[in-house]
Amino acid sequence: MRDALVRGRSPAASRGLVPDDAITGPSGGALGTLRPMAAIAGTIMAGFFFYNFVDVAPDLRDAMLLLDGLCVIVCATVWWMIGAGRIPESRAHAAAVVMIVLIASNILVSIWLTKITYNAIYISVLLIGAGAGMSSPRWGVATFAALWAMSVPVLLAELDTATAVRYMATMAACTGVAGGLLTLRVRNLRALARLAAIDRRQRDALQDALDDLDAKVAQRTAELQAANDALQAQIVERARAEEEARRLSEQLLHAQRLESLGRLAGGVAHDFNNLLTVIEGNLRLIMGELPPGADRESLEDAIGASERAGQLTKQLLAFGRKQVIERTVFDVGRLLDDSTRILQRVLGESITLDVTADERDLLIDADANQIQQVLMNLTVNARDAMPNGGQLRISAEHVRLRDARYVRVRVRDSGVGMDAETRERLFEPFFTTKAPGLGTGLGLSTVYGVVQQHGGHIEVQSLPREGTTFDVFLPASTRARKVSSGEHVATVAATGNETVLLVEDEDAVRRVAERFLRRAGYEVLVASGGAEAIGIAGTLGRPIDLLFTDVMMPGMNGRELAERLRAAQPALKVLFVSGYSGDYLQTQTGELPAGTHFLYKPYEPSRAAVLIRDILDGRAADPRD
Repeated sequence: MRDALVRGRSPAASRGLVPDDAITGPSGGALGTLRPMAAIAGTIMAGFFFYNFVDVAPDLRDAMLLLDGLCVIVCATVWWMIGAGRIPESRAHAAAVVMIVLIASNILVSIWLTKITYNAIYISVLLIGAGAGMSSPRWGVATFAALWAMSVPVLLAELDTATAVRYMATMAACTGVAGGLLTLRVRNLRALARLAAIDRRQRDALQDALDDLDAKVAQRTAELQAANDALQAQIVERARAEEEARRLSEQLLHAQRLESLGRLAGGVAHDFNNLLTVIEGNLRLIMGELPPGADRESLEDAIGASERAGQLTKQLLAFGRKQVIERTVFDVGRLLDDSTRILQRVLGESITLDVTADERDLLIDADANQIQQVLMNLTVNARDAMPNGGQLRISAEHVRLRDARYVRVRVRDSGVGMDAETRERLFEPFFTTKAPGLGTGLGLSTVYGVVQQHGGHIEVQSLPREGTTFDVFLPASTRARKVSSGEHVATVAATGNETVLLVEDEDAVRRVAERFLRRAGYEVLVASGGAEAIGIAGTLGRPIDLLFTDVMMPGMNGRELAERLRAAQPALKVLFVSGYSGDYLQTQTGELPAGTHFLYKPYEPSRAAVLIRDILDGRAADPRD
């Protein structure tokens, strides 16, 4: 049966049973009887207070007034506590017994002090009052017994035997009357309770009938409404399905176009980086052979152009998200300073750029190129949010969150802002609020993915017409700072005599690598592919110290080659070299396989030599540490 139909009913009422010790009636139960008893007793005791004040001898007056006042206070307190709900129904009889015993004590002390024996008649009155007021047989008997136990010793001590017997006979008669009153009251209350239970059942039955009628009317109405809603839902669902199909089709086209562009970018980057490796590598080798004082300006210009071309290919790879995470410890503040000019160029003249990074050693362990891409994407997003100009503030500082240190990069614009619905979908791939053809919806999803991949998180605060703030939290580095790409590196003597297996399918690139490795003193074993490299390793008869291999090669790629060689030589050190690694090196985190290292083409021979030396000497940290 429904909850509304049974609410408020007790099991006793539904069965017609009332426990002996839980008899309640229309007056509200034992508390309903106790409160008027307390009021009457308090009034009577107040009358005794004034009577004793006038009539009792001075030497006894203080004691009597103290007892009378105590009784008045207790009765008044019980009356107040019942009204305030401080005494529960289960404690009502106990409170009544305490009050009756206290009044009886007052009467007996009065007999003992004043020797006025007729005051014993008040004990009989108390007995009758207790019988009339109690609604529990158990508590009534307990009250009678307590009054007898208190009174008999006093009567025997203060009265002669005959008088005491007469008073006790009177008490016995009053106890009988009180017992009769108690019995009659209990029976009446039980009858009232049963009648009330019958009345409740009849009322509930009537209410059940009315509710059943209402339920049938409501059920029929609901059925009609459900049929109408189902029809409307079918119409809406069909429209939604058509819209969803159109949206998924557009997303599929977006994904296919981007995948094609990403593969095109990767292919271009692979071939272009191979060419740049040959150009830059030979230029640097030639410059290293020039005598002191020779004119190096032309070579330096050519090398600088080659480096800038290499950066362009990295941007192509970032667009296609085909880069391997190349972690290094660097200063975010310096990265912001170095990026200010290009970010201002992206913003245009109508938007003011304010970059603040006053704290020192804002070090993080991350891929500098990808973090720069995050800054670029957030800047482009801010620019599009300020079509009429405005201000963009970028700052970096140390913060502590949940007992961990982070570097927070804050990007705040004064643009149009976003509503709650837009904020909820902000990082969804393909979601954009721009007009068709003006945005792919991948910029902020890329930002989110990069930040998550680096163990950080991003928070957004924005309201319509109040601008937007992006807070990027990146774990602060506890490792010593390393020199990142783009910073000056002093030329060091990074030479050795270990055995290096060089695997490269492009002849010109292989010759450049072989040339700088031999100049560094290494014994170089050269192979043009994976199968040839395995054959050389199998016939060598001694361990190879380092595998220096390209990633994308015909037949067997670099990762497969490394795994096969490591099966025979588990401690083999591996350095992958590539301008575009495709998906061959990707793991679930986007980082390199454990125990391997990566070098992007085009590379500077001196830097490559330093990295090789660090790997062989165990100074190069595992990229996944």
